[in-house]
Amino acid sequence: MDWWMGYGAHRAIDSARPSKTHVRALRWLERLGPKACLLAWLPIIGDPLCAMAGWLRMDFWSCVIYMAIGKFLRYVVMTASLVWAFQ
Repeated sequence: MDWWMGYGAHRAIDSARPSKTHVRALRWLERLGPKACLLAWLPIIGDPLCAMAGWLRMDFWSCVIYMAIGKFLRYVVMTASLVWAFQ
């Protein structure tokens, strides 16, 4: 969903002038590619990262795979820590 939102936003806001921070973030994402979607599990920046992947028109299925891996690892770590904490 976030990927599609970013894709649509790119088409709607092409005329906006980006800030220096925005340009730096876009360069970082372009350099990493879909692998940046591994960070989709992060609470505050995960969804915007996925939206920016759509904005940059990164390969949809590669992004989905990396997002799934990142979120899966998050839940494995959370479950393991809860099992350890409540033994």
